[in-house]
Amino acid sequence: MEKENIKNNDYVQDLIFQLEVIESELETTHSFHSLIETMVEMRDGIKLFTRVYFPSGQGPWPVILERSPYPQQKEFLAVTSKQFTKYGFVVVSQECRGKGDSEGIWTPFENERNDGLDTLQWIIKQEWMNSNIAMYGHSYGGFEQWILADQLPEEVKTLFIGVFGTERYAQMYMNGMFRHEIYTSWAVENSGVSIEGKLGDIYQNALKIRPHIDMDIQLFGEKFQWYREWITNVGKNSNYWEQGIWNLLSKIPKKLKVPLFLVGGWYDHHLDGMVKGYQKLSEDVKNKSKFVIGPWIHTLKPGGDLEYPNSNYNSFKEAIKWFNHHLKKEDYSEPKGVVETYVIRNAQWKDWEGWLKSSHHLKFYLDGGKSYGANKLALTNDSPEPSHLSFQYDPEMPVKTRGGEALLAWISPDFRGYPPSSVLQEPIGKRNDILSFVSEALEKDMIISGSVKVHLSASTDVEDTSFTVKLMEVFQNGEAYNIRDGITSIRYRNGSEKPQGYQPDSIVELEIELWAITWAVKKGSRLRLDISSSNFPAYHIHPNKKGEWAEEGATIIANQKIYVGKGFHSYVEIPITN
Repeated sequence: MEKENIKNNDYVQDLIFQLEVIESELETTHSFHSLIETMVEMRDGIKLFTRVYFPSGQGPWPVILERSPYPQQKEFLAVTSKQFTKYGFVVVSQECRGKGDSEGIWTPFENERNDGLDTLQWIIKQEWMNSNIAMYGHSYGGFEQWILADQLPEEVKTLFIGVFGTERYAQMYMNGMFRHEIYTSWAVENSGVSIEGKLGDIYQNALKIRPHIDMDIQLFGEKFQWYREWITNVGKNSNYWEQGIWNLLSKIPKKLKVPLFLVGGWYDHHLDGMVKGYQKLSEDVKNKSKFVIGPWIHTLKPGGDLEYPNSNYNSFKEAIKWFNHHLKKEDYSEPKGVVETYVIRNAQWKDWEGWLKSSHHLKFYLDGGKSYGANKLALTNDSPEPSHLSFQYDPEMPVKTRGGEALLAWISPDFRGYPPSSVLQEPIGKRNDILSFVSEALEKDMIISGSVKVHLSASTDVEDTSFTVKLMEVFQNGEAYNIRDGITSIRYRNGSEKPQGYQPDSIVELEIELWAITWAVKKGSRLRLDISSSNFPAYHIHPNKKGEWAEEGATIIANQKIYVGKGFHSYVEIPITN
């Protein structure tokens, strides 16, 4: 996965148990026979450490290629590779350039296209290959596939990609706000620099350093140019995003010719990038492909505080069936050309053709009247007089992250990361810098299917700031659980690719489009919307200044206003399906 440090045997033992279950459901046809280790030479002479796992019997064989930058996953990858051989596949498992026993210098993401293509050409020349190849991998292993998918040799018949998307900017930024927790923790974990001390402590220190651009030198003693490019290219119109590898990656889905199997999670930080990539596929490729989205975090397991009945899913088992079909011409009994999603709170799976569809939209208007100890969230905008609600945002006292999809540090226990997914939220009124709005109890179930949009008429007394929103379901017992959250800066409001001007104290219209989801809000429940200006460390702390956040050392306090009632456009727009 993009950031993994699997060090304990418990994870591997759990995997072995799962594979034993698979064998009871999907009969093996072979046994693991042998392993060879070799160095495969790339076009520039660098050699990459490669393991090749063979099944019993006589070849040639269909081949599965998996590439990884995580040498600490050696035991994990050995288990899965051997399991694939039991179904008659040769597995080529390769360590990325500059990682493990491979030669070269580790620069994240930069060399995978050429190295992957060179490795495929090496496989094609081997006598044990029968001209049927697939690629397999999750997170960074998914990137390994996407980045060369427009140049696949004809021997590659399909891809199986888990938890990685093609829109890197959208995965790293939301309306000008950097997903701090994810990419700072990943940078610390995967710096490639050996230093003393616990990485978890270093990560916690990294979050606090200002100006943040100095984090690498202060903690590691050298510059990470790749990380500096991430945190300083805030606008999508910068050359960093418009040229080079990330621009190439964004264009690849339209050029894809082979079917693929995508697996994502509602609370995985790559979901939005996966959705955008899927939507760019040609209709021909979509009709031959499949996209499964469960109530999962980055590990493809449920997280958080809710229960998810009927959500067990084994992507490895699905990969075997998919590869049997595409590499061996075996029948495939599952539907193709669909997006299969888990409906949270309904414990059901639903197939969609193309993408999620809604029958209509409901608007809940923000109202200054009181309801259940908060402001109203009403189905009508009949407030007699327009008004505003205000709060003060102090960057030195940020609202702490509590659940959500944009989290990753939790995957390394010593990083002390916040748990992702849907979690129990704090009661209304815990902080005076959060505005809460609550609806009446629903008279019937309401199934959200798609992307919720939050519209705000807002102002601030500084040149730039941020606003956050969090949509929740309030159960009949009063407990509230997050459905989706989002954020925007003023400079990069409404998805702008370049900075927008702003006059302090002027009213602007903000639209914050939340990530898609299928969620059944139950009869008797209420909706709650919280508005504030920080969600740390999920996103960077906005300093309330117009300059680039990573270069700011000091912060100032901002006075925020949300305008409600007739004449203003503050409401939540929810896509509903029957």
